Amino acid sequence: MFEGKVKTVIDKVDALRHKVDDHWQVPRVEAEVLAQIVRLGHCVSLCEIGTSYGFSTLHLAAATREAGGHVDAFDLDPKKIAAAGAHLAEAGLSATVTLHQGDARQTVRAFHPAKPYDFAFIDATKDQSDGYLDALLPHLAKVAILVTDNTATHAQELAGFVARLRALPGATGCQVPVGNGFDLTVVRRA
Repeated sequence: MFEGKVKTVIDKVDALRHKVDDHWQVPRVEAEVLAQIVRLGHCVSLCEIGTSYGFSTLHLAAATREAGGHVDAFDLDPKKIAAAGAHLAEAGLSATVTLHQGDARQTVRAFHPAKPYDFAFIDATKDQSDGYLDALLPHLAKVAILVTDNTATHAQELAGFVARLRALPGATGCQVPVGNGFDLTVVRRA
């Protein structure tokens, strides 16, 4: 999917799943599908909530860089922000991503992106998903793609949140049975 330095670093970060016990990342096939969604949607202003070591961030950044886009990535853990930053630098993607450390329910709400987000990926503490969405909604573009991870692996825990997504004005969505399973919702706002 990607070549050169980007592929090398993606492989390196993917291998962490066998080396550390706090490596929470999407499966590779899921990351590749997310990158394709970004490409197909011509997404240029991305928000990622839950960066971890930067595996999905690498995919999102490499995909949006092709269109001159940018990713704002948010994570609570300063260790993971530092690791993701090192991985992005090694891949030559630092200029495409701004890393934000802190509770995304507050940091996303307080942040003002250069352009409204046309793509958002939510993959953090599941019981805080409503808070992430509340923080994110004011920053969405008129047409925005919202992806929520783990809707198959955490189906019961995320059922109410997925129902809320479906009830948003102008929202249409579906479950995508790839990787951990994710919800793919497009929101069109007046």
